[in-house]
Amino acid sequence: MDGTSAQRLDLRPIARSVGTVLGFRAGDVVFREGDAPHCMYVVLDGTVEVRRRDLRIETIGPGQALGILSILDGERRTITAEAATDCELAAIDARKFRALVEEMPHFGWYVMGELAHRLRMTNAHL
Repeated sequence: MDGTSAQRLDLRPIARSVGTVLGFRAGDVVFREGDAPHCMYVVLDGTVEVRRRDLRIETIGPGQALGILSILDGERRTITAEAATDCELAAIDARKFRALVEEMPHFGWYVMGELAHRLRMTNAHL
């Protein structure tokens, strides 16, 4: 399986089964720039707006992930994520994240695809 087909997989069922499902109301902050990382998130339903300082970078929708960079390197959050609509997210902690990467190669491809996409979106706003 190549990275392109893995990125198209709907990993929401997996995220729902291994993560902690959390609900957010429109306007709720998921995390703020500078926060310590505790988990990454997969959007199950709804949308999340991603900002750096006051610059809107992107709106993340169902099946997309956020918080990957900080869960990988343990560094503080570089963005603020706020629920743009009422939404449901699956929070995946570092231990479960590592297990998914080690046990499911297509999850690793998914993560790399999400990181590449996010890097391109950020670069487009610089």
